[in-house]
Amino acid sequence: MMTLGFVLHPAHSESTTLFLEAKNYLEANGCQSVQLLAEEKSTSIWTGEHHWQAGPDDPVVDAVVCLGGDGTMLRAMASAHRQGVPALGVNLGQLGYLTEVEPADMITALGSILAGEFSVEERLALVARFQVGDGIQSVIAFNEVVVERQVSGHVIRGDVSLGGQRFLRYEADGLIIATPTGSTAYNLSARGPIVAPQLQAIILTPLSPHMLFDRSLVLAIDQEVGFHLDRGPNASVMVDGQVVHSLMPPDSVTISAHPKPVRLIRVADVPFYDIVKRKFRLNEPQSSAGETYGA
Repeated sequence: MMTLGFVLHPAHSESTTLFLEAKNYLEANGCQSVQLLAEEKSTSIWTGEHHWQAGPDDPVVDAVVCLGGDGTMLRAMASAHRQGVPALGVNLGQLGYLTEVEPADMITALGSILAGEFSVEERLALVARFQVGDGIQSVIAFNEVVVERQVSGHVIRGDVSLGGQRFLRYEADGLIIATPTGSTAYNLSARGPIVAPQLQAIILTPLSPHMLFDRSLVLAIDQEVGFHLDRGPNASVMVDGQVVHSLMPPDSVTISAHPKPVRLIRVADVPFYDIVKRKFRLNEPQSSAGETYGA
């Protein structure tokens, strides 16, 4: 008897249709209960009978299923990580690096979960720490932590430390500190490296650096990354696309590996680089000039 929690895209009508389909299938196959977990920014939890305001703890489940895109999947991963259970993504978005299953295959995937015919892949999570008042606040990231300028036309300036030792002074539009999972997100847009998500590494990529050294660094997970903002303007700290804090000189933020990984359900043995090829359409014929035939 399993309990599966669902996180839905808040504005995608297909997610509701798929949820009802999943609910009927699971309840017909002995699932103890099916509950709709609140997204991080949502307050509503569906129980089959009532709605109520989400408290600090989600209902206890055996696994979390996301019906949405990569953004919704990040919220589902947060719920799963808190409870120490795995998460499965059903792709309703554009890219779908995190959401493995297509809508047409959802019922088959749910059947595999009920039968225990799946594997679990562990992914690195990060934790960002910064001072708020007299205390230290921490926020967990699954894709990346970004320290970024708040004012257009200006750069942020400050020292980066690695493992507690000063490394280099950066002047840039921002800094991305990413997990291997997040290497195909903002890091990729900044021309950072694509890193296999199973690896244990932290990726540091500058955004439009105003300096000669403009390379990404791939670091061991025991290398805590620190950034000390010593000159204005202020900078924003974003975690998985959400602004969580504002840095003012001489504030600092530190980013390190979280001791607990996030766990993703795999129902098909699809190599990561096959996913990359599909998302970038690298399986299509390429001309000598690098253009895709038939485009």
